[in-house]
Amino acid sequence: MRRGFVIAVGCVLMLTCCRSQQPDRTGVQETVPPVEVRAEVDKATATTGDLIRYTLSASSDPATRVELPDMGSQIAGLRIVDMGHKGPLEREGRTYVEKWYQLKADLIGSYIIPGAVFVSYDGQGAKKDFKTAQIFIEVKSVISDKDAATDIKEIKPLATISRDYTIIILVSTAGAVLLALILGGIYWYRLKYQKAKVIPPRPAHELAFEELDHLRKEGLIEKGIYKEHYFKFSEIFRRYLERRFRFPAVERTTEELLPVISSLKGFDAKVKSGAHALLSQTDLVKFAQHTPTNQEAEQEYREAIVFINETKEKPIETSQPA
Repeated sequence: MRRGFVIAVGCVLMLTCCRSQQPDRTGVQETVPPVEVRAEVDKATATTGDLIRYTLSASSDPATRVELPDMGSQIAGLRIVDMGHKGPLEREGRTYVEKWYQLKADLIGSYIIPGAVFVSYDGQGAKKDFKTAQIFIEVKSVISDKDAATDIKEIKPLATISRDYTIIILVSTAGAVLLALILGGIYWYRLKYQKAKVIPPRPAHELAFEELDHLRKEGLIEKGIYKEHYFKFSEIFRRYLERRFRFPAVERTTEELLPVISSLKGFDAKVKSGAHALLSQTDLVKFAQHTPTNQEAEQEYREAIVFINETKEKPIETSQPA
């Protein structure tokens, strides 16, 4: 009895070993490619005003270096409101890098983001390109056709109303008395207890100096994050133009802003050309893959300070009584 049990256990172990050594029925061993790239959005259908996150990512062997493309200049119709990157990070023996853009569509319609071209270099320096497929985004109105159709109702015919002038006179008299009491109370309250304090808005140059100082303390230039620095630098400079000269500057392109700046009165040509140069330089870094030096970034920072000082509002001089 005991000998039979030992033989049965031995047979089970042999069958288990044989089964574990059998190859896959397909005969093909699954492998992970040296480089995997991906381009995706968090939503393919959105409404106007929605934020759409567009992400480029690559996973590769540690011996392979992958360069992510700069898609800022290729995204047409959608407005880039923010951007950033991650990596390189080590995950399960592979290197992971990512770049993302926050996009916003102001108009309804169909938008196409072209395929992104990734470039990889292996350990021997051999170059290889990977291209992703196009991405289609549909932007719809926040008001659906169904809601718009049901919002229109038929107009009812005019009804004849008999007027009671006694009630109208009484209501008018009561309203006039109530209005007089309210106005008298407001006047008495202001006269006896307080004077209205009007806090003027802060000057545009003070806000710009604070924002530039905050940007400098982030240290993006020292970290080599030039593109993000120039996106924020450009937006601060445009906000100053908008607050100081009261025209929309944040949403306009550089080509649309240059004629407006040239038409400003009361400033010499050197000041205006300085603004032209700053806007053009930020576009080169944001959209044309130009990498500035730390000295260039510092010089442009100082030129922005000079422009703001030259164009800031002068304090209103109050005449002193003789």
